[in-house]
Amino acid sequence: MSNTTTLTIRLDSDIKDAARRRAERLGISLGTLVENDLRRFINGHPIIIDDDSFVPSERLLADLADAENEYNRGETTSVDAADLNAYLGNLAKASR
Repeated sequence: MSNTTTLTIRLDSDIKDAARRRAERLGISLGTLVENDLRRFINGHPIIIDDDSFVPSERLLADLADAENEYNRGETTSVDAADLNAYLGNLAKASR
């Protein structure tokens, strides 16, 4: 038996209805659609967030402000793209 849980989210009913109709046309449930997107997110696939509906969290805003302050104080370093890709690849492997 699989280990399952229930996820409850709040969203506009029009969005839910439109997503459910589209999923049905594809022959899948809304739950399958959400689970697929969560699996892709976990596995490091890119996500696209609509700029019109994205509201950053207080933590994200604070982190961005900290990063900008570090940059303005000259406390950042540049990294070679190949080194960065290797580092990110190692992080991805470690998170699996």
